[in-house]
Amino acid sequence: MKNLKKEQRVDEILLSLKRLDYLCTTQIQKLHNLGGERNTRRFMQSMSEYVSNFRDMENVYYLNKKGRERISSDVIRSKISPCTHYLMRNDFYIKNRPELFETEQIVEVGKVRVRPDVWVKLRGGYYFLEIDNTQRMVKNEQKIEKYRQLLDTGAFQKQFGYFPRILWVTCLASRKKSLANKCKEMGLQTTVIQWEELR
Repeated sequence: MKNLKKEQRVDEILLSLKRLDYLCTTQIQKLHNLGGERNTRRFMQSMSEYVSNFRDMENVYYLNKKGRERISSDVIRSKISPCTHYLMRNDFYIKNRPELFETEQIVEVGKVRVRPDVWVKLRGGYYFLEIDNTQRMVKNEQKIEKYRQLLDTGAFQKQFGYFPRILWVTCLASRKKSLANKCKEMGLQTTVIQWEELR
């Protein structure tokens, strides 16, 4: 019985890694109620057959070949540093537990093409989630302009009755105002969250 329970937990963690790509020790601890950090590290060590890890402030885990085979995942991940973009995105997921969380899906309407970091369904509503980590502000502004073009197509309003709000997660307090102002200037509804608010 004990072994069965452990194997179920192993599968649950592997499935979380399949969905979220990279997870740090703290994130696994929160997602899977593994008690303290020490217990989480010990449990992850027992899973070393299925996961690889590297240090980026704390241990960060991803599926290795055997882990991918066990849960039928084709996406190959490897050590990347820094992986802050993924960890920021995953903290949003852990805090909010959305019904839908599709990463890097291209949205194309006519000639307008946007790739949100995540397409999210949360409490029945749809949102675009953008992660602002090391990106230059000019790149963020270009993306905001693309969202404005998407709004102008009317496709989302026709399908949902509204245009999805853009959610931003940023590391910098100074960016909160810049991102909010640029979205407002473009007529887009937005909420800007600082990463530390999710942790």
